[in-house]
Amino acid sequence: MRSGYHPRAGGSSEKNEDSLKKQGFYHKPAWRRVRRLALQRDHYLCQLRISKKCTGVATEVHHIKPLEDFPALALDLSNLTSCCWWCHEETKPRTSEREGSPVKIIHISDGRETEGWKFAD
Repeated sequence: MRSGYHPRAGGSSEKNEDSLKKQGFYHKPAWRRVRRLALQRDHYLCQLRISKKCTGVATEVHHIKPLEDFPALALDLSNLTSCCWWCHEETKPRTSEREGSPVKIIHISDGRETEGWKFAD
C-alpha cells in the first residue's frame, strides 16, 4: 500500500459496476505518472488547506471534478490538485450510516503502542 493511502470504510459510493475505479484505474501506470506530475507541479504541498488537521505535505491527488461524473478528465492535469490525507478526507461525501461510527485510535508514545476506540466527529 502506498504511503498516505487510507481506503474508505464501509460500502462503495460507485454509481455503477463499470466505473473507472472498479476497473483498477488507480493502479494503472498512466494514473501513477499523472499523479506524480501533479505532486511535482505542486511541490508536494497541500493545495486545499481545508482541514484543521492539515499537515501541509501532499500525499494525495484529488480530482477537482469527480472521476465518477467526469471520466474524460481522469488524467487531465488541470483537473488534479495535490493535498494531504486529512484535507482529501474532507472532500469526500459522508453518509449518515458512517457518521457516529467508532474509529480505532492507536497512540504511540515512548515506543509503546496503545489502542482505544472513540466515535468519529
